Amino acid sequence: MFVMFGWLKEGRPIKAVLDCYCYVCQRQVSWNHWRETEWVTLFRMKTIPFLSKDSLVCSRCNDEAPVRKERAPTLLDSTNSTHVASYLEEFQLASKSEVQRNFLLSSRASRQGRS
Repeated sequence: MFVMFGWLKEGRPIKAVLDCYCYVCQRQVSWNHWRETEWVTLFRMKTIPFLSKDSLVCSRCNDEAPVRKERAPTLLDSTNSTHVASYLEEFQLASKSEVQRNFLLSSRASRQGRS
């Protein structure tokens, strides 16, 4: 008897969460809630959902900010937009040096000043 099994990753958009600034593409864009699910497959058919991960994804450049399970209810609630915007800003600027961070913040301020 021959049995064929494997893994399959499937990502799909759930809903739009908010519109806020993206420091990667440097635009005011819509951020969407995405869920990636890993499935166990049997004969290339999805059978058991094994693992799922939530994230916020920029609709323009597809920059991804992962959301931990314990923070998901508060971050993915579209009525709590200031908390979500501060999380995204903190996540995108976390890997930057102080000089890079200051440059990106001043670029954002000058872009908003022109609008």
